[in-house]
Amino acid sequence: MSLEIASKRIKPLDPQLVNRIAAGEIIQRPFNALKELIENCLDAGSTSINIQIKEGGLKLIQISDNGCGINKEDLKIVCERFTTSKLKEFEDLKSINTFGFRGEALASISHVSRLTIITKTQDSPCAFKAMYSDGKLAKDGIKPCAAASRGTQIIVEDLFYNSSIRRNALKGGSDEFAKIYEVVSRYAIHNYHVGFYLKRIGESSMDLKTPGCSIRSVENENYLQDVIGILYGADMKKELERISVQYDDRLKFEMLAYMTNSRYTQLKQLTFVLFINERLVDCQPIKKSLQNLFQMYLPKSTNPFIYMNLKIDPKNLDVNIHPTKHEVRFLYQDEIISRIEKSFEEKLLDSSTSRSYYVKNLTLDTFIGESQKSQKKSDSQDSEGAKTPIYPYQLTRVDSKERKLDSFLHQTSLNDSIKVINRTKASSQDKCKSMLRGQDFERSFNFKSLNELRENVEKNSSKNLKQVMGDLNFVGCIERELALIQYQTGLYILNTRLLSEELFYQICLFNFGNFGYFNLSEPLDLFDLAIMALNDPRTEWTEEDGPKEKLAKRCAKFLYSKSALLDDYFSIKVTKRVDSESENKYYLEALPMLIEDYEPDLVDLPLFVIRLATEVEWPNEKECFDSISKEIGYFYAIKNLKYEQDTDNFEENASQNNDKMNESWMIEHVLYKAFVNMLLPSEENEQQTIFKLVDLSKLYRVFERC
Repeated sequence: MSLEIASKRIKPLDPQLVNRIAAGEIIQRPFNALKELIENCLDAGSTSINIQIKEGGLKLIQISDNGCGINKEDLKIVCERFTTSKLKEFEDLKSINTFGFRGEALASISHVSRLTIITKTQDSPCAFKAMYSDGKLAKDGIKPCAAASRGTQIIVEDLFYNSSIRRNALKGGSDEFAKIYEVVSRYAIHNYHVGFYLKRIGESSMDLKTPGCSIRSVENENYLQDVIGILYGADMKKELERISVQYDDRLKFEMLAYMTNSRYTQLKQLTFVLFINERLVDCQPIKKSLQNLFQMYLPKSTNPFIYMNLKIDPKNLDVNIHPTKHEVRFLYQDEIISRIEKSFEEKLLDSSTSRSYYVKNLTLDTFIGESQKSQKKSDSQDSEGAKTPIYPYQLTRVDSKERKLDSFLHQTSLNDSIKVINRTKASSQDKCKSMLRGQDFERSFNFKSLNELRENVEKNSSKNLKQVMGDLNFVGCIERELALIQYQTGLYILNTRLLSEELFYQICLFNFGNFGYFNLSEPLDLFDLAIMALNDPRTEWTEEDGPKEKLAKRCAKFLYSKSALLDDYFSIKVTKRVDSESENKYYLEALPMLIEDYEPDLVDLPLFVIRLATEVEWPNEKECFDSISKEIGYFYAIKNLKYEQDTDNFEENASQNNDKMNESWMIEHVLYKAFVNMLLPSEENEQQTIFKLVDLSKLYRVFERC
């Protein structure tokens, strides 16, 4: 074996093999061939490009234009490698401003297909036709033929006919055509002054048709928006926002872009159309930066549409790093990307302004809208029912309407465990104003979205669980999240956390815009809260999400942009201050007071802040109100304290015991009282909310044996 290896000599490859290898690098799929041909049409000054496809481009690609045409003398060498009209010296690469420059496109296509060119220049009396194979002109030579107008038609037949492995590896015709459609649509957006026509042979109608215009200019940018509307729908066109960066003398670049604003949420995948110096390319650093930015402003699983036309000084741009010219590199990349990201963020903030609503004032109503209907029992009973005997184990030995003695003893030290909140107790005659933001009447909002959310709560409520809530007897707390209650002759475990989460969610909907304030004793910096949240493992932050400081600043700034809505409807007060270094700081000053004598645990306040910025679906009114209410419900819900620790100090133990007594009083006499009077428990969570522990009849049999 070693002798065989040693005997092998280095030899030059056959030129035909070299050309086919090079062609395989440039023409990988039908859309690569079409991309090269479209760029040739545009370099020729075409204003109309007609494309016909058969079997996804594998059987036929035919492209016609009305450009300058090809001289008859040039047809002899047009398909040879490294023949071009756009480059003479290596220094010309520093100022290249055309699509092609290496002279490899037509050569590569001719090595993997049967290529025909029909062309006519303005001065030519007729058109000329030539056929090529392996980069060489066919034996028939160049023949004259009739042609009505100036331009070039290129026909590519049987692509990869001489490479069965490549042809078999390609997907079906429909998949290849989808890629062709994507490429043509992107060039149609950028070159909106050119009319593009795309049709599959055998189909009766055009797959793509754009009108074109006289010239590409600022005045004609409405044609660009029209093309986007043709390709992606009128709904997207309505939500487009224009972004521009004027020419920077230092960085030597300028930018024009169109993006969908935060109200458009129909795209599931990012559509990023990037042209740098008129060339369709991909730039992962720009793409990743914008993806991270839009994650802060769009709901989950939604993405934007972005078209960007970036112009960079050709001397700062390297276009010769990829066989298909698909990627480029440029100087000052980080600084340019930072400028681009800043301009996009400013536009997103401007487009996220709140809308105006008409408000109709009504008389003060009850908390949920209608008072709970009392069920009156008839004094007269059926004679047969009256004679039915009631056994001792069937007796309910407690009355849910009786009040316990400790319910009259208000726990004034309830807020001792949460020092940051400072609330002034209202007198009996001022309590209504405290709850209703100091107003003399309750505001009523006749929003369709809000009414639908309320109706949904009422529709999905559990009648059985509501019946239990209306006649329960509180036994005691197992822990903060679980409690024992008695209903009739049954002993049940209730999930206090789930019930309280539902309660506060429903309060946000039914008492919408009428909350009091819990004023924080000291305003809390939203940046610090966001940093604390990002350090929490529950946020699942990774390095791919970006620097924590940058995300925290963006979160604080974004919440301030929504401060009017948060304050007016949910009593969440966010303010802005300017520090000594003239930098904007954003603070949280108040939280909503949802029910009297209940204060949320602030341990999860950082998580609440970051979720408010990232999990709320801001663009849609109904989803916005719903998701904000759910986040408030989750934050305010009673939870087991994960920071409690055992201690041997007598005074600390006594303080913890006192806090637990206060919490037990609050759970029994505040939360469960609210459950009885206000809550419409969800049927969906019924199995997770209540668990029957034992029945009195079974216990009676056990004790009867004793």
